Amino acid sequence: MSRTLRLSVAIAFATLGVAACSDSSGTGSGLLTVRMTDAPFPFSDVASVDIFVVRVDARTAEPTDAEASDESNQNGWTTIATPNASFNLIGLADGRTSNLGAMTLATGTYNGFRLIIDPSKSSMTLNDGTQPAIQFPSAGHSGIKINLDQPISLTENGSVMTLDFDLGRSFVMRGINARNGFNFRPVIRAVAEDITGSATGSVHANSATGAAVPDATVEVLTAGSLITDADPTHIVASTSSDANGNFRFGFLLPGSYVVRATPPTASGFMPALLTGGLTITTGTETQNQIIVVAP
Repeated sequence: MSRTLRLSVAIAFATLGVAACSDSSGTGSGLLTVRMTDAPFPFSDVASVDIFVVRVDARTAEPTDAEASDESNQNGWTTIATPNASFNLIGLADGRTSNLGAMTLATGTYNGFRLIIDPSKSSMTLNDGTQPAIQFPSAGHSGIKINLDQPISLTENGSVMTLDFDLGRSFVMRGINARNGFNFRPVIRAVAEDITGSATGSVHANSATGAAVPDATVEVLTAGSLITDADPTHIVASTSSDANGNFRFGFLLPGSYVVRATPPTASGFMPALLTGGLTITTGTETQNQIIVVAP
């Protein structure tokens, strides 16, 4: 069963208090602060995932995958954070954040962001202490293109971009055992936090008041998706229910969605959809969304 870990990089655009007005031409400036956080980690057989972040780059023009991956090519790129540090993503769960750095940038619209990691200093550790091999695209530093839901507009009033790093889909297991290793195929999205909303809920067996169902894969899908939908482009965000069956989604664009819960195979329960779907409103957390699964 696919499981997901989300790494969020929040990029805060803070006001510098300059007197001049800014516009989309980039005549003003803003302070760019980078933070990192993570949603609940659902891998039952993985103890940690340590990602070494070298830097974060931004540019106004949208890059190709090749332009983003070539970390030595700085054409048009501005480095906005240089943490040069390893982050254990488990420690960044439940909304906790870690600042990656800050940089003053010209105001305007930014269509390109990339995350530079050092594969040689990144690793995964299983619960038994072993570290499975990870096949990264490059032995050196790897640039990862960030796919934006919408361009990021930097003004003197500030904004926040949240980067959603879906490790459940980014690390593809080789074979049927985690010890066989993983292929790294990054799946990353980003959105401006100030125009998003969030949702919380829980997964229960047989009825809304039934036993909690832990370790269920919970996915937000595009409107109209079916319970059997297997198209990865329809997955907006994903996470896992905790020991009490609870889940939370942050940084969703306003609109209507389908939410699907897939319990662990061993539980004997079948996938189910959230009745009535999910509606997200900017600046609002939609709470107590209950998904009922049955045999």
